[in-house]
Amino acid sequence: MNIKVVLEYDGSNFAGWQQQAHGRTVEAELKRALRSITGEAITVYAAGRTDAGAHAEGQVANFQTDGRLTPARLVAALNARLPEDVAVLLAEVVPDDFHARYSARWRRYRYRYLDRPARPALERGRCWHVREHLDVAAMSEAARALIGKHDWTSYCSASEPPEARVREMRSAAVTRRGGFVELELVAEGFLRGLARSIAGALAEVGRGKRPTEWVGQVLQARDRRLAPRTAPAGGLTLMEVIY
Repeated sequence: MNIKVVLEYDGSNFAGWQQQAHGRTVEAELKRALRSITGEAITVYAAGRTDAGAHAEGQVANFQTDGRLTPARLVAALNARLPEDVAVLLAEVVPDDFHARYSARWRRYRYRYLDRPARPALERGRCWHVREHLDVAAMSEAARALIGKHDWTSYCSASEPPEARVREMRSAAVTRRGGFVELELVAEGFLRGLARSIAGALAEVGRGKRPTEWVGQVLQARDRRLAPRTAPAGGLTLMEVIY
């Protein structure tokens, strides 16, 4: 069976999604739990490889298994074996050609800023604490330049292949919700470092350090040397994967 699962996790104590030689990862925890249940060494495919410290409310993964547990029982069995900072929300049998990464059409990320003088206690590790008041209207205006299909060289990691840096951004919106400022990005795919670099650039505008047109100018320059400070990973959450 090809199984699709949706997960949430607090990335604070993870070195990211992708399994690696050193560091605790979400992928490794999921594979360990699956092996405990099925006895199989299962390969897992994820919709997005979240960064160290970043979170997920709607990460999607799929894997093949010869096991015969129903999806409901699989959810219960996984959650009994996964650590407390990872949970499987649902599981379902999907067609054999479904792939969590390659079948996805859009991914939705949220970045949260807390713009107040006092540091957070309850939301520490889940937002970027910015002491200055952020101008949401200016950030919203700047974000409009990001919508559309672009070469994201200025905003992505230099490790990304130059020929693969073009992606479509479906929407980019900044709103204030309670005490937080939230940036929501929907794109067909996110290159390494892209969401956090955008969040860092918009913070410069929100603080009044850069004009609104600067975000688009950096994008059009296609020069990573012009990129601003990358925003901390703790403010970033993968919210949803759309198929």
